[in-house]
Amino acid sequence: MNHFSKPMFCLFLTLNLSFICISKADAQQPEDLKLVPGNAVAAVHMDLAKLWQSESMKEMRELLKKAGPKALVELEKRFIPDPITVETVTGFVMFPKNLGTPPDFAFLISLKKPVEEKALFLSAMPDGETIKKDGVNMVVKDGTGLILMNQGKLIAVGAPSLLPTLGKNTAPAKGDFARFLKGNAAGLINAAINLEPIPKEVFAFAPPPFNAIVNGIQYMEAGIGVEKTIRLSTTITYEKEEQAKAALETIKGFAKMGLAQLEEPRKEVEKRVFPKDQVGANPLTDLPEFLAAMVGLAILNEGENLLKNPPITLAGTSLKADYTTPQISSNALIPTTAIAIGMMLPAVAKVREASQRATSMNNLKFIALSMHNYEGTYNGFPAAAICDKKTGKPLLSWRVTILPYIEQEALYKQFKMDEPWDSEHNLKLAKNMPNVYLHPKANKPGDNKTHYRLFYGKGAAFELDKSVKIPTFTDGTSNTIMVVEAEEPVVWTNPNDFGYDPTKALPKMLSIDGKFSAAYCDGSVRTFKMPIDQEILKLLIQKNDGKPIPQVP
Repeated sequence: MNHFSKPMFCLFLTLNLSFICISKADAQQPEDLKLVPGNAVAAVHMDLAKLWQSESMKEMRELLKKAGPKALVELEKRFIPDPITVETVTGFVMFPKNLGTPPDFAFLISLKKPVEEKALFLSAMPDGETIKKDGVNMVVKDGTGLILMNQGKLIAVGAPSLLPTLGKNTAPAKGDFARFLKGNAAGLINAAINLEPIPKEVFAFAPPPFNAIVNGIQYMEAGIGVEKTIRLSTTITYEKEEQAKAALETIKGFAKMGLAQLEEPRKEVEKRVFPKDQVGANPLTDLPEFLAAMVGLAILNEGENLLKNPPITLAGTSLKADYTTPQISSNALIPTTAIAIGMMLPAVAKVREASQRATSMNNLKFIALSMHNYEGTYNGFPAAAICDKKTGKPLLSWRVTILPYIEQEALYKQFKMDEPWDSEHNLKLAKNMPNVYLHPKANKPGDNKTHYRLFYGKGAAFELDKSVKIPTFTDGTSNTIMVVEAEEPVVWTNPNDFGYDPTKALPKMLSIDGKFSAAYCDGSVRTFKMPIDQEILKLLIQKNDGKPIPQVP
């Protein structure tokens, strides 16, 4: 489960409750929204009661009522909290205290009727541990806590360290985020991203072309209005108008890329609607799938229209986007969309791979920056391993050496530098692998093996047991690879990297959509199509062979 999977699971659970929530909206500002700290970096607020009572959910309400009053009473009895009493839900995320650590989060569920604490704890986390933290009763399981507030009418789920501080964080909200927290957003579902608490240097890690979107960004807000149609609106505010213009051009570029990514799912859907060599009629059993394919084609057509003409306008220092979905019955939407989405999974996979690629490139960028910060302190890049001073035996990896430069100095100080990585003491620390070494595709939280590895010796950027100075890079740091995504992982503390030998085959790289990325010794990160010519890659690994490097595809 990755760092954001727990809050997303809670959100998914809450949205499911909304489909059976039959309460009336409260006109007052929700208590849950009041508890969001002013220095939160993101927040989402959902008025589930109003959403359920909206015109778009009318057919679903009527359908559930046909289950009969006895079934609805059973629903109330079976679950704590009673889904009928759920009114609003607010989630928020704090900026991580240290880069490379997961952010604290909380979801706040406001109820119309109070629940009893003991019954809630048993229902929500039957296997959890009940503790008292800062005077607050809490049940905790798998790193997630749950507390009950406001005389039993507000449930808070999230980071155990964060929950007892709710209502006590006095950091004031500023600007548009202050307005958002007052409950003045128009939609039934509203979200905001507050850039105020985020240090500006964080955005330096964004690789091109994403950097053009985040450069100068101050605030982002999105809203969803639900009636017979669904209206989506988004506003992104920048410091300067030229930054907003640059972001708009980049977004239009992404739209063109999106159009290209729709080609494969369109071919898949069109095979179902316009099959080649079709003779005679299909059996009636094929009708549901055919209708779903038509819906999929309609969604693709609508998506292509949006990407060809993105509904985004420039308004001074802000970008504004508005889109209203076509009207469709909620009863018809659920089954047909589910099948249609299945047909478009290849496009979803492409988006996921693009996200993984961007995250991995950020990791590599952070590693390269840390290497340069180390070089600035010691006038040379670190050795590939921390070695025994008497025997020369490698003990610990360079990934341990740079811990203070990835904001993990406390972890660094726990290692015994004169013991090997698999000693009784040091091996226990391997479970604390920093997130920057976690590959977004190949790893999952809790792993202690990393795919970020380097080459050393025989002209490579690093030496096993000694520092390397930048003037020795006569081929140029911009032409020399520092760290790669390797297919074979290694325990992150293990000094088992690649001893380079130009006469031998290179190890396999880790593929994301047929490509791999590498950090260069100048701090840049580049992506290569696979397979890559082994001889070209060897030239890029060597720092001073003096040979020209052909153009890399």
